[in-house]
Amino acid sequence: MKRWFALVPALVLVIAVSGCTTQQGEDMIALAPYADIEATVISLSLDESGNYYEGDELTDAPDDSAIVRIDKIVETGGSHEFNWTSVGIEEGKEVSLGFRYTARPAKIITVVGQTTQTGDTISHDIVPTEITFENGYFVFKINGNSETETILSGLEEGTKFKARIWHVPGWEEIDKKVQKYEIIS
Repeated sequence: MKRWFALVPALVLVIAVSGCTTQQGEDMIALAPYADIEATVISLSLDESGNYYEGDELTDAPDDSAIVRIDKIVETGGSHEFNWTSVGIEEGKEVSLGFRYTARPAKIITVVGQTTQTGDTISHDIVPTEITFENGYFVFKINGNSETETILSGLEEGTKFKARIWHVPGWEEIDKKVQKYEIIS
C-alpha cells in the first residue's frame, strides 16, 4: 500500500508536465485574460522571408500580422479583470495583431501522445510537433487531448472573422496573437 502512495507524486508530476505541453501553450493560458472579438482585416503583412514548396518542413511559422478593426468585443474573461483598452482592444479601433500560426491557409492537426505503464513506471509519449507545407496549406501538428483537425482558410483584406485573443504578460509569442479564427459573413 505504501508503494502505491509513493507513486502518487510522480503520477501527478507526469500529468502536470504532459498537461503543460498539450496544445502548444493553449492549456497553460486558460486562466489568462482573454477577449473574444469580431474584427475586419484592414491590411495584411505576410512574412515573405521564405519560399514554401510542397513537402517542405519548416522550423518556424511565417510571422504574419494584420491591421484589423475591432467590430465587436463579444466576451471577455479569464482569472481576473483586464482593461483591454490599455492594449488598444476596443470597438471601432484599428489595432495590429499577430498570428500564432499564420494568416494564410493552414491546417492544425492535434494528435494525442500515448500513456503507458510498465511496472511502477508511467510514461507519456509526446508526439513531436512539426510544421510542413502541403497542398497549399501550412500544416501544424501539435499535441493535445483529442484527435482533431482545424482548417483555417486564410485571411484577405476585408475578411470578417471571430477569434479569441489572450493577454499573457511576458509571453510575447502568445500575447495579442490570433491563434484560431472563424470567418464570418
